[in-house]
Amino acid sequence: MSSSLWSGISGLNASGRQMDVIGNNIANVNTVGFKAGATVFGDILSQSISGSSMQIGRGVGVTGVPTLFGQGSFSSTQSVTDLAIDGEGFFMVNNSDGATYYTRAGMFNMGEGGYLRDVNGYKVQGYLYEAGVNTNAIGDISLSGIQSDPSATEEFSIGANLDSEALAGDIFISAQTIYDSLGGAHTLKIEFTKTANAREWECHAYLEQDGVYTESDTVPAATLTFEADGTLDITLPAHQDAVLNFNTFQSTLPTEAEIGTGGTNNITWAIAGDAATSIAPEIMTGYASSSSNRSLVSDGWASGELQSLSIGNDGVIDGFFTNGQSMAIGQIALAKFTNTSGLQKMGSSLFAATVNSGDALVNKPGAGGLGGISPNSLEMSNADIATEFINMITAQKAYQASAKVVTTTDSMLSELMNIKR
Repeated sequence: MSSSLWSGISGLNASGRQMDVIGNNIANVNTVGFKAGATVFGDILSQSISGSSMQIGRGVGVTGVPTLFGQGSFSSTQSVTDLAIDGEGFFMVNNSDGATYYTRAGMFNMGEGGYLRDVNGYKVQGYLYEAGVNTNAIGDISLSGIQSDPSATEEFSIGANLDSEALAGDIFISAQTIYDSLGGAHTLKIEFTKTANAREWECHAYLEQDGVYTESDTVPAATLTFEADGTLDITLPAHQDAVLNFNTFQSTLPTEAEIGTGGTNNITWAIAGDAATSIAPEIMTGYASSSSNRSLVSDGWASGELQSLSIGNDGVIDGFFTNGQSMAIGQIALAKFTNTSGLQKMGSSLFAATVNSGDALVNKPGAGGLGGISPNSLEMSNADIATEFINMITAQKAYQASAKVVTTTDSMLSELMNIKR
C-alpha cells in the first residue's frame, strides 16, 4: 500500500514540474524568438512480483523538458533591421568575450561603435564585404565609416532643342556637373554657336575649375547639322560619339585628381549611340522653337555617406548613399545544427551549442537548407496560449487526482492502524 503513497507523491511532483513549464511558456507568450518547452513523463518501475505479470510501478517522473523549435508567427515592424528567419536556422551573435550564441530573435539595431547588435548588445555575425564584394569571411557586421567612393565622369549626353530659326552667331549653352576621380565637382559647358549655314551649329566644350573655364583640346570643334524634319545628322565624324580631350584642364587639378576614362583626360559625349558607350544618347532636335535643355545625363559621382539600408531575402545588406549610389555592405549569416534539440537555453532567447547539438553549420540565407530572411519582421513566441491553457487544466486535474491518491492511501493506512482498537 505504501507504493500507492509514493506514486501519488511522484504524481504531485511531476504535475508541479509540468506547471512550471506551462507557467514559463505563458509568461513568454509575447517574447520575441522564444521557444516553448514541453514536459515529457516516464513511469517508474520499482518492483516485480512473480514475474512480468506482476510488475508494480512506483509512479511517474519527468524524463525531460525538450525545447519546441517550431516556427512562430511573424509580426511586421517599421525597422529595416528587424529580421525573421522563414525556415530553418539561427542568427549568430557574439558577446564581448567572443563567445557565439544562436537566436531566432532578430530585433537588431545599429549600436555602439556602428556595429549591428541585438537587444543584449551582442554583435551580429555575417559575411564581410569590401567595395561591394563578398569576401566570404565571417565577422562582426559593422556599419561605421562606410562610404561610397567617388568615380570620375567618363561619359555624358545632352537632350536639347536648338532653334532652327536662330540667327548666325546666336549662342546656346548646355551645362552640367561632372566629377573628377577625387569627387571634385566641375561644370562641363557645351557652347552651341549657330553658323551661317542652314540648320548647322558649331560646338565648343569647356570645363570649369575654381570658376575658370578651360576649352577642350579636341580640334576641330564638332559640328551638328539637322535635317529638314529637325532630326540630327551627326558629323563628329559621321555616326560616332565625340571624344573630348581635356589635357590642358588636367594641369589645373590637384596632383592626385584625374578626369575622364582611366585618367586619360577623355570624356565621351554620347550623341550617336556608339556601341562603346554605356550611356544611351539623349535626343537632340532642331525644331522651330526656342532652344532649351530637356535632359542632361552623365556618369560619375562624388563621395557619399551612408544614408539608409535595405536587407533582402538573401540577407544581403545594401547601403544607400548621399551621392545616389548603392552598394552591398554585408550579408547576414545563419547557422543550423545536426541536433537542434541538443542546444542549451541561455536566456534572452539565446542558445549555446553543446556536444549533443554538434557544431554550427554556417551558410548564407536560402542556402544549405537554411531559410530566407524576412525583413521588417520579427518572429514571435511559438508558445500557443490556448494550448497552454488546455495543458494547464490537464496538469491541474492530474495534480488533484494524485493528491486524492495520497489522501485516500492515508485514510486506508489510518483504518489499518485502528484495527487493533
